[in-house]
Amino acid sequence: MTTRIGHLRTRFFPLALLTWSLGAAGFLGAAVTVATAPSSWLVDPIPESVAAEQQTRTALAARQLQRSLDSGVSDLNAVAAGIRVLKDTETPSKLLAQLMATRDRYRGVAYLAPTGEVRAKAGEDVDAAAVKTADKPALAVGPPQGVSPRVFVSAPVTGDKAGRLVAEFKPNALIRPLSLAGPGNTRLLDADRKVIGATTGFTAFEPLTRPDLEQAAKDAAGGPGHALREVDGERHAVSWAPVTSTQPTRQTGLTVVTDRPEASLTLPHSDEKRELILLGAVIAVLTVVVFGWLYVVIISPLSALARAAGRLARGDTGEPVIVRRYDHLGLVARDLERIRRDLAGGNR
Repeated sequence: MTTRIGHLRTRFFPLALLTWSLGAAGFLGAAVTVATAPSSWLVDPIPESVAAEQQTRTALAARQLQRSLDSGVSDLNAVAAGIRVLKDTETPSKLLAQLMATRDRYRGVAYLAPTGEVRAKAGEDVDAAAVKTADKPALAVGPPQGVSPRVFVSAPVTGDKAGRLVAEFKPNALIRPLSLAGPGNTRLLDADRKVIGATTGFTAFEPLTRPDLEQAAKDAAGGPGHALREVDGERHAVSWAPVTSTQPTRQTGLTVVTDRPEASLTLPHSDEKRELILLGAVIAVLTVVVFGWLYVVIISPLSALARAAGRLARGDTGEPVIVRRYDHLGLVARDLERIRRDLAGGNR
């Protein structure tokens, strides 16, 4: 009898455990294959229309940034006209304070005498020396200094209160228009191709670390454009556009460059890839649920029966076989308990 019990233990339980293990591994492997295979066999060329559309959006961001800078010229021209017309000595201070209160694009603004003396100011101090004196409204990008990029706008004040107005833009006023370029990382570069703004995190005046982006910044001198690049095994759509103005005094040398990895592009097979990834995740979850249930309902009880059979095969009848269920496994447990009692009675 003990031989038959040992045979039950060595034959049926390992086979059940092996079947359960192979089944779980097979289904999980299928889930991984379904989720990852599309990356290798659903490979589309990036359509030219996608890259061209990205170029259009990048050019739109550059134009919007130029409009924002030109709005600064309009603001200072209006203040200059008010100073020229109104004779009150408090007029400059009031107009500058009103400008700062109604426009959130400036860090500070100052009204300077021809000698450079500050006659009135509002907001933070402005480094007027970074902007050359001119008889026409002008835009200028300050040299790298500190941890914040500096872009200025200036306008002359004529008449008996001659002088000039200088305002410095907030960094956010430069970065905000870049969002029009859409997904991906859009960078704003100065004339030295240093980063002074980006839609993602950036360090002011950091150089471009990728040769393809450096080349894009150089190509921007010839106007908007785009290119498809492969970087570290991943395809990218790169587009660029200069920030230009029709007025010579408003040229800043700024450039907008957008970099979009393939994952952020809408390609013909993108939906299929996402659906297969979702299907793989569903298969994995169902595998865990179903095979977890099988383990609790079948494998674990079989393991308990195998241990009980092993004890009886060794002649250990001291620990009872507990019957917790009334299905086939429960019947086996009940029979093992009868055998244990018979053996225990025979030993006495």
